Amino acid sequence: MLRQLLSITQTAERLRVRPEYVRALVAKKRLNFTDGEQLDAAQVEQLARLMEKLRTNGIATLVEITARGDKSGD
Repeated sequence: MLRQLLSITQTAERLRVRPEYVRALVAKKRLNFTDGEQLDAAQVEQLARLMEKLRTNGIATLVEITARGDKSGD
């Protein structure tokens, strides 16, 4: 199965951010370059859905996501 790759510019457009922010996401290991400076479209799409949810619902969603993801308190 072939993987679809996106450029930094295409990724920025999909995430509705600037290309500099995409580079920051890569530097922070939230996105990974796959081939040179290409990004996996599936990974970008997953992040885009999360960012859209956060834009729509704000901080309450972030708190909910953090609470579900944090298993150290159990």
